[in-house]
Amino acid sequence: MNKLIKDIIEWDVRNWSKSLNYWLEETSLELTDRNALEIGSRNGGLSLWLAKQGCKVTCSDVNGPSEKARQIHQKHGIEHLVQYKGIDATNIPYENDVFDIVVFKSVLGGIGHNNNKDAQFKAINEIYRVLKPGGELFFAENLVASPFHSFLRKHFISWGENWRYLSIPEIEEFLNPFSHKHYFSTGFLAALGRNEKQRDILGKIDNLCINKITPSKWKYIVVGLAKK
Repeated sequence: MNKLIKDIIEWDVRNWSKSLNYWLEETSLELTDRNALEIGSRNGGLSLWLAKQGCKVTCSDVNGPSEKARQIHQKHGIEHLVQYKGIDATNIPYENDVFDIVVFKSVLGGIGHNNNKDAQFKAINEIYRVLKPGGELFFAENLVASPFHSFLRKHFISWGENWRYLSIPEIEEFLNPFSHKHYFSTGFLAALGRNEKQRDILGKIDNLCINKITPSKWKYIVVGLAKK
């Protein structure tokens, strides 16, 4: 995989990067010159991707994006299309109907830490509020996945018990205000890799066979698009 995709996705690139083609295929918007917001950006990967599509992007995280985000954006020559903000997704400091696109990846679980489903609801409602009529939410999020994943998270991931993973029915529930929504789930073995090389090998196996035979609710990533 090329360096641009790695800078955009960072972790389990093979599975999470499926979101990028999906959003391009499913969006009803022409992305050039659109006003976009990335929530929970950390290193600004999806802001990089949106800017590469020609969007003007607000790259945000609760305490502001990392310095690495700025460095990556400068490396790829898109920093002139990006502004950086500290934004709490449960209280987005913009008026209604501002953005054409809001995007996030692996964010709701952290917002819902310590089983705070209400905070997750509030974040989605805030995203809906700041989207323009006809605007779109692009999302990729961690799912509850299989009992095996739940066991490993509980016993081997330091933050696994505090992160509030979503179920497919909850995705439906959260997206209820939107006029149109569609999504798919992917990824099973790759989440078990200890480094990116291992995750890439396991991701290949996911794509060759495991994704085809594993129930949707057992996969660990959900990717989708919702239209206001």
